[in-house]
Amino acid sequence: MAKLKILFICTANINRSRTAEDLFRNSDKYEVQSAGFVMMSMSGQILTQELVNWADRIFLMNEVEDGHLAKLNEGFDVSGKDVTILNIRDIYNRGDNVLVQLLLNKLASYGIDL
Repeated sequence: MAKLKILFICTANINRSRTAEDLFRNSDKYEVQSAGFVMMSMSGQILTQELVNWADRIFLMNEVEDGHLAKLNEGFDVSGKDVTILNIRDIYNRGDNVLVQLLLNKLASYGIDL
């Protein structure tokens, strides 16, 4: 059975989306990648249409403060894509225990679990 391809997106692919990718990196059920709208770190990955096309499901971190859905819709063709906003604010460092629990709880509510 093919793995579900999940793309996690945040502003700069430093903390939130990278933590989500870290959590599911060795999953038997999911193939994961993460990206950001802007490049602020040499280790981050910038969002491309190819990544959007690759994904079966897309999880955005935040709309209210960060405008992730608006940016996604303005710059990319997401027609037919399953896009979900997790509403996780950019106040956590990569790997923060509170961020990890928030991600696990919110993703589980959408049927994505370790």
